Amino acid sequence: MELPKEFIEKQKAALQKEKERIVIEIKQLKKYPDYGDGIGEDGLQEVVDYENNIAIEEELDYVLQKINRALKAIEAGTYGKCDNCSANIEMGRLEVVPYADSCVTCEKSEK
Repeated sequence: MELPKEFIEKQKAALQKEKERIVIEIKQLKKYPDYGDGIGEDGLQEVVDYENNIAIEEELDYVLQKINRALKAIEAGTYGKCDNCSANIEMGRLEVVPYADSCVTCEKSEK
């Protein structure tokens, strides 16, 4: 079953909006936290927060890659097809995770 054009356009807009949000968030995370003179607990907290930010940034980069792949799939006309089995990804799944690249069956089998 082909996805309705209106649905795809809605998903494209949602993906672009999420991409913009993530890009801004990544830029903010790249800034080293500065809580004062760097002496004592402030300095330690800066390091802890910076390390946490790196982990968050890696996760956001992963999601950004998936968003970019989904946007390319929309342009290529393959959006909504499972990367593993080529079956249609459920519309409900795409509504919740617009950058999903696998159907529920394949997702469950990977775990």
